[in-house]
Amino acid sequence: MKPMDFDKNRLLELIAGVLEEDLTDADRETLNSMLRKSTEARQVYLQHTHLHTRLHLDYTAGQVTEFMPGATSPKKSSRFSGIQFTIMAAAACLVLIALFALFRPSEMNTFVTLEQAKSVLWENNDLPTTEGARLGGGTLRVAEGLVTLRFDSGAEVTLEAPAELTLVDEMHCILLSGAAVTYVPDSAIGFRIKTPYADVVDFGTRFSVKIDPTSNETYTQVYEGLVEVEHPKTGKVASLRAGERNSAGIDSMSEVLQEQDGSDWPATIGPAMRDSEWKSFETNKDSYVGRAFIDNVEVHRSETLLLVKNGTVPRYSYLGFDLRDLAPKQIADANLTLNFAPTDFGFASLVPDATFSVYGLLANQTWNEDSINKGNAPAFPPNRAIRNGLDKSKLKKLGSFVIEQGVQRGEFGIEGEALATFLHEHAGSEITLIVGRDTKEIERDGLVHGFASRRHPKLAPPTLLIRLEKAED
Repeated sequence: MKPMDFDKNRLLELIAGVLEEDLTDADRETLNSMLRKSTEARQVYLQHTHLHTRLHLDYTAGQVTEFMPGATSPKKSSRFSGIQFTIMAAAACLVLIALFALFRPSEMNTFVTLEQAKSVLWENNDLPTTEGARLGGGTLRVAEGLVTLRFDSGAEVTLEAPAELTLVDEMHCILLSGAAVTYVPDSAIGFRIKTPYADVVDFGTRFSVKIDPTSNETYTQVYEGLVEVEHPKTGKVASLRAGERNSAGIDSMSEVLQEQDGSDWPATIGPAMRDSEWKSFETNKDSYVGRAFIDNVEVHRSETLLLVKNGTVPRYSYLGFDLRDLAPKQIADANLTLNFAPTDFGFASLVPDATFSVYGLLANQTWNEDSINKGNAPAFPPNRAIRNGLDKSKLKKLGSFVIEQGVQRGEFGIEGEALATFLHEHAGSEITLIVGRDTKEIERDGLVHGFASRRHPKLAPPTLLIRLEKAED
C-alpha cells in the first residue's frame, strides 16, 4: 500500500481543532500547509468536515436543539439554538466551497489523464499518482519507471525516469529533467515541450526529448513528421524532420544532425551465498560485441557495463568463467546472476518487456576482452547475417529471463537443469556464456540494456553460483 505523504494523526488533531474552534495561529498555518501540499490530506479534511455537518443535520433533524436529549436549559439555549444551527450549517458549507476553490484547482480544471505507470517509484508530487487519475497544473516527479500521460488535446507523453515534468495546459508542458517520448496527432499540432535550454514545438509527429543529467543540455530526436526547436537565449530556430536530431546548451544550439544508433549507484549486493555448499565464481573476463560507429567514432560505449541490444546493430555480452579447478562430479546445481543498471542510452518506451536468453558456447574458443569484436567473437554472425542473430549451431540455450519495461535496476539471471548440465559437461575448463536480447526495439533509438561488468566500481560482476555435491563420508 502506498504510504501517505502527510501525518494523518496530526491532521485529525488539527481537524478536531477546527471543529472545536480552538486552533492556534501556528496550528492553522500547519493545517493550511498540509492541505496545500497533499491531495490525500484535502480529501481527509473534506470527508471529516462533511461528516460532521451530516451528523449534526441527522441529529437535529432541523429541530431547535433545546428539545433534543441532553440539551441545555431552555432558558439559556432556546433563544439562540436555531440561529446557531443555521450559522453552523452555513459555515460548514462555506468551508467546503472554499476548500474546493482554494485547495483543489488542479482537480477542478484537469486536462491530462495518467494512463499508465510501469515499475514506478514516485518522488514528492503535488498531483495524484494513480492510474486513471485526472491531472491539472502541477509537477510530477518520477524516480524510477515509465509514466504515460494523455493530454486532452490528444498528445501522448511517456516520461522516463528519473524525470520531472510540469503540466501547464493541454498544449504545453515543461520537462525539467529526464526524458519524454511524445506522440502528437493532428488534433494537438503545436504541442510544446519546454526545457531549460530549448523550446520544442511539434507539427504532428513522434519525437523524443532528453535532458543530460550533468550538463542540462537538451537532446531532441524526431522519428516522424516535423518539430521546431528554438533556443531561448539566442533565438535560433532549427527544423528537425524524421531521422534528424540536435542538441541545445546554455549558450548555443547545434546544427541539425542525422540520427545515431542508438547516478548514483547502489552499493554492491553480491549474489547471496545460500549455504556453505555453494561456491561463487565471478567472470575472469567479460565484454560486449556489436559496437556502433558514426563517422568512425564509437557511440553508446561503456567501460563498466556490458551492453545488450536487439536493433539495427545487435549487441551481445560475452562472459568468461574459469572452472578449471572444478570437477564435473562436484556440480549439483547452478545459478547465474547479472546486475542490471541504467545505461542512459536510448529510450525504454521504445522497447517493450524484454526477454533475454543465455547461451553456452559448445566448443571452447579463446577470446580477449580487450580485443574482441564482431569479426573475431565466437558464434557472432558475419555482417551479411547480422539480423539473424548468433550462430545457434555453436551454442546451447541455457535459459531466459525477462526485464519489464520501465525497470531500471536489479538482479536477474537463470538457474536450473540446463545450466547445471552445461557446467557439468564443461567443468575443468574455461567456459563462455553469451547474453542476448530476444526482444527487438519498436524502432531505432530504443533502450540499450546494460549489466555490470567485472570493472564496475560498485555493482557485483556476472557471477556463477554452483552448488557442490556433498562429499561422501
